[in-house]
Amino acid sequence: MKKRTRRGKGLFSMRLITGALWGCGAALAGLLLLSLVLYRGMGNENWVAIVNGVLKVLCPCVAGWFAVKAGEEKQGLKGAIAGGLFDCCMVLLLCVFLGEPLISWALCGDFLISVASGAAGAMIKGLLPGAQKMQKR
Repeated sequence: MKKRTRRGKGLFSMRLITGALWGCGAALAGLLLLSLVLYRGMGNENWVAIVNGVLKVLCPCVAGWFAVKAGEEKQGLKGAIAGGLFDCCMVLLLCVFLGEPLISWALCGDFLISVASGAAGAMIKGLLPGAQKMQKR
């Protein structure tokens, strides 16, 4: 009997972790910028909720963007996985800093938002004009 071999690469790769780390870096940069603005007195505390909402959508999108190559197959799925990894990293960091595990329905909602945003970021990268050229090769 013939032994089956895998022809394609696995779905999980180091590129997905790299994308998730890029998303974490974007979240860190956004929060540092917000804290600097608040420290300097150029903004008020109402900005925290607004920036938090923007970062919840934008950072997983960045994770999905950096997790895929242009013209790659299954971009949406890989972007969704990168967005989910991003959210898991952020929740684990939050638990470490608070010193206690957090489990709530709000975290489940945030996870779904991260997965959808990561998939969107990866698919947007696939729609770029440069990606069309890569697919024809």
